[in-house]
Amino acid sequence: MLQIFFTPSAPDLTALQDDENLRPAVTFIKHWYAGADSFTFTSSGSTGIPKSIVLSKDFLIASAKRTIELFNISSSDRLLLALNTSFMGGMMMVVRALVAGCELVYLSPDQVHANNFKTLPPIKLASLVPAQVHGLLIDHSTDPFTAIDNLLLGGAPVSKSLEQRIAALNSACHFYHTYGMTETASHVAIRMLNDNSPYQALEGFEFSQNEKECLVIHHLKNPAFTLTTNDVVHLYTPYTFDWIGRADWVINSGGIKYSLEQAEECIADFMHTYHLPNLFTSYKSTDDVWGDKWILLVTGSLSQDLVDQLKTHCKNTLGKYIYPKEILFTKKIVYLSSGKVDRFNSYQQAIKPSI
Repeated sequence: MLQIFFTPSAPDLTALQDDENLRPAVTFIKHWYAGADSFTFTSSGSTGIPKSIVLSKDFLIASAKRTIELFNISSSDRLLLALNTSFMGGMMMVVRALVAGCELVYLSPDQVHANNFKTLPPIKLASLVPAQVHGLLIDHSTDPFTAIDNLLLGGAPVSKSLEQRIAALNSACHFYHTYGMTETASHVAIRMLNDNSPYQALEGFEFSQNEKECLVIHHLKNPAFTLTTNDVVHLYTPYTFDWIGRADWVINSGGIKYSLEQAEECIADFMHTYHLPNLFTSYKSTDDVWGDKWILLVTGSLSQDLVDQLKTHCKNTLGKYIYPKEILFTKKIVYLSSGKVDRFNSYQQAIKPSI
């Protein structure tokens, strides 16, 4: 665990250059103090080839200030960085600490486990990906978040089973699920977990939809900034929405459309009900009969009886025609360095012939 203090003078971060998760932040901080007015970031690559995105310093500061004001962060508070700073979620924790002038506590992503969380000093705001939270809850039976006031979960969907496990903690920590991307310098909307509330726009943003029902983000102070996403949503008002899933992963099977992300909620519920430890993800493939085909990838194995029960559970929950048309058992689920599931390479791993 490291503590980084930001003052008017640049901190000496030479000793941190060897940490691959922190190295991008070390370079970023040097350029920040040197007066750089723009910075280049790389998108996560979860929906395609990673691309370079240039954001101004003012844009990053405005994003940081929105979060600082939302959580009433002051220079006497501490923030926790436990993400890879190659991606926006991790880097924006650095920017928030820089703008607030507060202490940044750094824990390498591979050190995120319950024993280390027990020794944390009081933390005003932390950010983790759902997979890290899942690991912490498996790692320990008691609440590992006692030192944290507010925890942001981002970068991936939060399953209903994970929400239920968080609720069962009765933790004093407040948990939020964020919506944002590299182009928006982290979140533009946020929802509190466990109360079924929709995403609420942060100050300065409003939303609309295009003809594909994908979310369009509007920056009220910069009308030239309009970003059309690939996220299908249910839009309630210009300021509130529910996320349904990526348009890339909408299945059209025999004329019936559904989102893989929504379908996976059903699988998560089944795994939770039967106390199954298997990890899983999904892939979409073309099919001569159905058009699109839902392929479920599961680590380890399931008995034929469990497979039959799983399909029945999907039909009863989602509709009689909505169930995985193929189930592949695999050794592992592949993740991107950002912590998001890599569906394509997970599928390639599953179909790779054994040697």
